[in-house]
Amino acid sequence: AAMALLLLAFAAALLAADLPGASAFSPSSLRLRLAASSSANAIEAIAAAESTSSSATKKRVSILLCPAQFCVPDDYDVLFASIREAEKRLDNGIEIGTCKSCDLPRTEWIKVAKQLPTAEFLQARLPVQKTLGWYFEAMERGLVDILAEEGPEANICIIGHSIGGWVARAYLGGMAGSSTAIGRLAQERMSSFVTLGTPHISPEEALVDQTRGLLKAVETTPSCSAQALAERGIEITCVGSSGLAGKFISTDLEELVAASSYLPLLGRIGKDVTGDGIVPLD
Repeated sequence: AAMALLLLAFAAALLAADLPGASAFSPSSLRLRLAASSSANAIEAIAAAESTSSSATKKRVSILLCPAQFCVPDDYDVLFASIREAEKRLDNGIEIGTCKSCDLPRTEWIKVAKQLPTAEFLQARLPVQKTLGWYFEAMERGLVDILAEEGPEANICIIGHSIGGWVARAYLGGMAGSSTAIGRLAQERMSSFVTLGTPHISPEEALVDQTRGLLKAVETTPSCSAQALAERGIEITCVGSSGLAGKFISTDLEELVAASSYLPLLGRIGKDVTGDGIVPLD
């Protein structure tokens, strides 16, 4: 249910007009776009991100989707279909090209377990490249497919869902350590970056660092900052939700799940703590 809520939120205000540009990935300066649940506006949002001012000459944009934990390409079929359906109805200067989701079978996430018994895991300082190399490789395979279909002049929008958002941010900031020709070309062709329900900071007051240092490393790496990405011409939008409060005293399963997620992430729970059911807006 939380994933469905987020996908609808994305489709409604993925990249609505007046984007934040170089605003930082932080609560104090990041404009979070709180979305209604209408999938018809996805194409409008992409158009705004791509800064297209004229519909006379359409700009073709391809999409690489970086999935959430344990999500597979089939989970995003409805999202892609909604975007393409909206494209047919709207005339806003954007043509959607190849849409590709990183091909990550659910079993791939087992690879993270290799880091569990290490000192780096216990000390919450897991190395990004070593721990997430398998995800970065899946991203590059997806980028190969897009560039093979669209050619070397393709405009690419990366959409990151949940953990996929900050993994993609790490990739865009060079933390994958990729030296391949396709990696260099893909970095040059990135035109916009959207995150959907992605935690971008690792709060100091959190009860536990659930990413064991990975998110903190991305957050504090200058090349991964919104300003650094914006200086490269990459438009950025982060979509979040305040639709669900977390409650430990409740008969609503979603409120119970939300509370069990918000508390360790923020170190607190209350009426002012809301989010999408997994990631609190704060």
